[in-house]
Amino acid sequence: MSLPLTRRIAQAALLVAAGAASAVGAAGAANADALKAPDALGAVSMADGAQLGNKVDAVSHQAGAMTMDTGHKAVDATGQALHATGKATKSAVQTTQHTTGQLAGQAGHTVGGAAQGVAKSGGKGLPTDSLPAGNVTKALPNLGG
Repeated sequence: MSLPLTRRIAQAALLVAAGAASAVGAAGAANADALKAPDALGAVSMADGAQLGNKVDAVSHQAGAMTMDTGHKAVDATGQALHATGKATKSAVQTTQHTTGQLAGQAGHTVGGAAQGVAKSGGKGLPTDSLPAGNVTKALPNLGG
Protein backbone atom coordinates (compact mmCIF):
# COMPACT_ATOMS: atom_id res chain seq x y z
CA MET A 1 0.00 0.00 0.00
CA SER A 2 1.33 3.38 -0.83
CA LEU A 3 1.44 6.48 1.36
CA PRO A 4 -1.52 8.84 1.24
CA LEU A 5 -1.09 12.05 -0.72
CA THR A 6 -0.94 14.37 2.33
CA ARG A 7 1.89 12.33 3.82
CA ARG A 8 3.84 12.48 0.57
CA ILE A 9 3.44 16.24 0.42
CA ALA A 10 4.57 16.65 4.05
CA GLN A 11 7.59 14.42 3.42
CA ALA A 12 8.61 16.42 0.38
CA ALA A 13 8.23 19.69 2.30
CA LEU A 14 10.49 18.40 5.05
CA LEU A 15 13.17 17.39 2.55
CA VAL A 16 13.06 20.80 0.87
CA ALA A 17 13.21 22.58 4.26
CA ALA A 18 16.18 20.49 5.37
CA GLY A 19 18.05 21.39 2.20
CA ALA A 20 17.17 25.04 2.52
CA ALA A 21 18.29 25.22 6.14
CA SER A 22 21.91 24.62 5.24
CA ALA A 23 21.76 27.31 2.56
CA VAL A 24 20.18 29.81 4.99
CA GLY A 25 22.81 28.99 7.63
CA ALA A 26 25.65 29.55 5.20
CA ALA A 27 24.18 32.85 4.07
CA GLY A 28 23.77 33.98 7.68
CA ALA A 29 27.38 33.14 8.47
CA ALA A 30 28.55 35.07 5.42
CA ASN A 31 26.55 38.13 6.45
CA ALA A 32 27.69 37.92 10.10
CA ASP A 33 31.26 38.52 8.94
CA ALA A 34 30.24 42.02 7.87
CA LEU A 35 29.11 42.98 11.41
CA LYS A 36 31.37 45.03 13.68
CA ALA A 37 33.61 43.06 15.97
CA PRO A 38 32.88 43.46 19.70
CA ASP A 39 36.23 45.13 20.35
CA ALA A 40 35.34 47.92 17.95
CA LEU A 41 32.40 48.98 20.19
CA GLY A 42 34.67 50.52 22.80
CA ALA A 43 34.90 50.23 26.57
CA VAL A 44 31.13 49.96 26.98
CA SER A 45 30.96 46.41 25.70
CA MET A 46 34.32 45.19 26.94
CA ALA A 47 34.45 45.13 30.72
CA ASP A 48 37.92 44.50 32.08
CA GLY A 49 37.32 41.85 34.71
CA ALA A 50 40.50 42.55 36.65
CA GLN A 51 39.92 46.29 36.77
CA LEU A 52 36.26 45.82 37.68
CA GLY A 53 37.27 43.45 40.48
CA ASN A 54 39.80 45.96 41.80
CA LYS A 55 37.21 48.76 41.79
CA VAL A 56 34.63 46.64 43.61
CA ASP A 57 37.26 45.57 46.14
CA ALA A 58 38.36 49.18 46.74
CA VAL A 59 34.79 50.42 47.17
CA SER A 60 33.87 47.61 49.57
CA HIS A 61 37.06 48.21 51.56
CA GLN A 62 36.24 51.92 51.80
CA ALA A 63 32.67 51.19 52.88
CA GLY A 64 33.93 48.79 55.55
CA ALA A 65 36.43 51.33 56.86
CA MET A 66 33.75 54.03 57.03
CA THR A 67 31.39 51.68 58.86
CA MET A 68 34.07 50.76 61.38
CA ASP A 69 34.96 54.42 61.95
CA THR A 70 31.31 55.36 62.49
CA GLY A 71 30.85 52.43 64.87
CA HIS A 72 33.91 53.42 66.92
CA LYS A 73 32.69 57.02 67.14
CA ALA A 74 29.24 55.88 68.27
CA VAL A 75 30.71 53.62 70.95
CA ASP A 76 33.02 56.39 72.20
CA ALA A 77 30.15 58.92 72.32
CA THR A 78 27.95 56.43 74.16
CA GLY A 79 30.70 55.72 76.68
CA GLN A 80 31.21 59.43 77.35
CA ALA A 81 27.46 59.99 77.72
CA LEU A 82 27.17 57.09 80.17
CA HIS A 83 30.11 58.40 82.19
CA ALA A 84 28.55 61.89 82.41
CA THR A 85 25.17 60.39 83.31
CA GLY A 86 26.79 58.31 86.03
CA LYS A 87 28.46 61.37 87.52
CA ALA A 88 25.24 63.40 87.44
CA THR A 89 23.25 60.53 88.94
CA LYS A 90 25.78 60.04 91.72
CA SER A 91 25.66 63.74 92.57
CA ALA A 92 21.86 63.80 92.50
CA VAL A 93 21.62 60.73 94.72
CA GLN A 94 24.06 62.20 97.25
CA THR A 95 22.16 65.51 97.33
CA THR A 96 18.84 63.69 97.70
CA GLN A 97 20.18 61.53 100.51
CA HIS A 98 21.56 64.57 102.32
CA THR A 99 18.33 66.55 101.93
CA THR A 100 16.19 63.58 102.93
CA GLY A 101 18.35 63.04 106.01
CA GLN A 102 18.00 66.68 107.02
CA LEU A 103 14.23 66.62 106.50
CA ALA A 104 13.89 63.43 108.48
CA GLY A 105 15.95 64.91 111.28
CA GLN A 106 13.85 68.07 111.34
CA ALA A 107 10.62 66.08 111.25
CA GLY A 108 11.83 63.90 114.10
CA HIS A 109 12.80 66.97 116.11
CA THR A 110 9.41 68.58 115.44
CA VAL A 111 7.45 65.46 116.36
CA GLY A 112 9.59 64.99 119.46
CA GLY A 113 9.01 68.60 120.46
CA ALA A 114 5.26 68.26 119.93
CA ALA A 115 5.19 65.08 121.98
CA GLN A 116 7.05 66.82 124.80
CA GLY A 117 4.56 69.68 124.63
CA VAL A 118 1.64 67.30 124.94
CA ALA A 119 3.32 65.59 127.86
CA LYS A 120 3.92 68.96 129.57
CA SER A 121 0.33 70.06 129.08
CA GLY A 122 -0.87 66.96 130.80
CA GLY A 123 -2.56 65.58 127.68
CA LYS A 124 -4.79 68.63 127.17
CA GLY A 125 -3.68 69.22 123.54
CA LEU A 126 -0.84 70.49 121.45
CA PRO A 127 0.91 73.70 122.38
CA THR A 128 -0.11 76.48 120.01
CA ASP A 129 1.79 79.35 121.60
CA SER A 130 4.57 79.32 119.00
CA LEU A 131 2.20 79.33 115.98
CA PRO A 132 1.74 82.65 114.18
CA ALA A 133 -1.80 83.77 114.73
CA GLY A 134 -3.86 83.86 111.53
CA ASN A 135 -0.88 83.37 109.16
CA VAL A 136 -0.88 79.59 109.11
CA THR A 137 -2.86 79.24 105.88
CA LYS A 138 -1.07 81.99 103.95
CA ALA A 139 1.79 79.61 103.06
CA LEU A 140 -0.64 77.13 101.45
CA PRO A 141 -1.30 77.42 97.69
CA ASN A 142 -4.59 78.91 96.55
CA LEU A 143 -6.58 76.19 94.77
CA GLY A 144 -9.12 78.67 93.39
CA GLY A 145 -11.90 77.63 95.74
